[in-house]
Amino acid sequence: MTIFLFTIAAVAGLTAAYWWFIGRNRPIVPPLNIADDDPLMLEAVEKARESITELRGHFVESAEHVQVKVPFVTSSGTTEFLWGELLAITAEDMEVKYLTPPVTHTGYLERIHRHPIGELRDWVYMKNPGNYQGGFSMRVMFIRGRELWGELPPNIKAEEANYGNISAQNSR
Repeated sequence: MTIFLFTIAAVAGLTAAYWWFIGRNRPIVPPLNIADDDPLMLEAVEKARESITELRGHFVESAEHVQVKVPFVTSSGTTEFLWGELLAITAEDMEVKYLTPPVTHTGYLERIHRHPIGELRDWVYMKNPGNYQGGFSMRVMFIRGRELWGELPPNIKAEEANYGNISAQNSR
């Protein structure tokens, strides 16, 4: 009986340890991998870069509601695109505080970085829920997510609602 109770306690302990160290840190939805040459994503990046003037206007109006997406090379050598709070912007570069953790990085991560303007992948102005501005790559991710999963997970579908009428905005 003692061995049985010990086995039950050990399994429960291992399960709890797994959840604490590994399971709780896994994303609810696995990262959506989109090919570097995806035509919709290339168009989204172009739209983001072409609208830097609009980004600057939003930053001046309400900096705390502006986020940008920039590349980050992880400790594994993988380039991931992270969202960050835009702290400053000049004609040449941006100061960004990373908000999303990289998936393939281990070790210490300094959260504040400078990036050349040319590295901008996307931006979003989130002052008005239901009417976010920018977020061009997010709109593509909603489309590609539906293609992959058939239906968006509830948390992503709720996020999509912040972007208003996506089909109308993608055609502009």
